[in-house]
This record gives sequence, C-alpha cells and structure tokens, in this order.
Amino acid sequence: MDFQKQLEEARELVEARLRTFFSSGGLEEAMRYSLLAGGKRIRPILTMKFCEAAGGTLEEALDFGCGVEMLHTYSLIHDDLPCMDDDNLRRGKPTCHVKYGEWLALLAGDALQAAAFERLASSSRTSPAANGRACAVLAKAAGGMCGGQYLDIVDEGKTLDEERLTRIHRWKTSALLEAACLLGLTASPVEPSAEQWAAAERYARELGLAFQIR
Repeated sequence: MDFQKQLEEARELVEARLRTFFSSGGLEEAMRYSLLAGGKRIRPILTMKFCEAAGGTLEEALDFGCGVEMLHTYSLIHDDLPCMDDDNLRRGKPTCHVKYGEWLALLAGDALQAAAFERLASSSRTSPAANGRACAVLAKAAGGMCGGQYLDIVDEGKTLDEERLTRIHRWKTSALLEAACLLGLTASPVEPSAEQWAAAERYARELGLAFQIR
C-alpha cells in the first residue's frame, strides 16, 4: 500500500470515530463544530501509525488518537480567541468564538481538553496501565503547549535568537506531535524499548521544527 493510501485509510478511521462524539446541542454543538471543521488529522494518524510500527494495529490506538485530536482542537479554539491571536477564520470557516461567542468558545475548548483525557483514561482498546501512562504523556504535552504559547506572546515583536525561537516551537508545536507518537507506542501491546521511545521523541521534535520553518 502506498503512502497516500495509508494516510487516507488512517484518516478515514479517525474521521468516522470523531463523528460519534458530542452529538447533543448547546456546549457540545460548539465542541463538535470545531472538532469536525476539517484538518489533516496528522496527530491521530501519527498515533495510529506508531502503534502499528511498534507491533500493534491502527484500531488499538484509535481512542488515543481521538484524544490527541480533541486536545489539539481545544488549543486551536483558545489560540483563536481575541485575547490570543484574535483570528476570525480557521480552515476557511468562522472560528468558534466568531460563530458561538467568546464565552461559549472558551467553554468548548475547556470541555474538549477534559474530554481528551476522558477518552484516554476510559479506552477499552488498551489496558488500564497503558491508559494511565497515556494520560501522563498527554498532560506533559498540554503543559508544554501552554508554556510555548506564553513565550510566543511575551516575545511578540522581539528579535529572537535561534535558541529562544527553537524553544517556543518545541513547546508550542513539537510537544503535541511528540505526545501523538509516544501515545502510539503506549497503545501497542508490545512494550517499546528505550531506544524506540527516544527515536519517537526525536522524530516528533524535528517534525515540529520542520513544520514551523516551512
């Protein structure tokens, strides 16, 4: 199977699973609006493919992948708020706060972050021990993203050296990509080696930097 077919196969699995969440109105409507607003689903695909590469299946990592995408969507909603980047469009559509109001967008982001950890903690596709490790991995990434956003805002308008700029990108972008890859290893029924864990971290770190450079 070529690269594009593998990508589509994994993406379709993610899309179908994401459509099963948040079907009520009110707060869930705003959550669902942003979660299903499009995107390449790179993070959940990485989770599933790393699980497969480590001896598991795409399906075993599906809940972990959906959790990563929920956390990613929360970060986008909050990034778009007037107190942050103040963006009116996301993926060609009105941002959550433009469509639903700032207060509801704030709550939708908060609820999606909570739902991400609920998805990891309650997955029946993986063991309780793996679910606990997955929550720790994702929590570390969530904190790193906040730290990266903080540095990005306080350094706005400044001339930054390479070390400072790299730190911002590693925290703001690479952190969640790293979590996505490590969650794939965590979901695999085969215990990853220390070398595999380190290789996944290194890959995701460089991928995040490459994305920001591009």
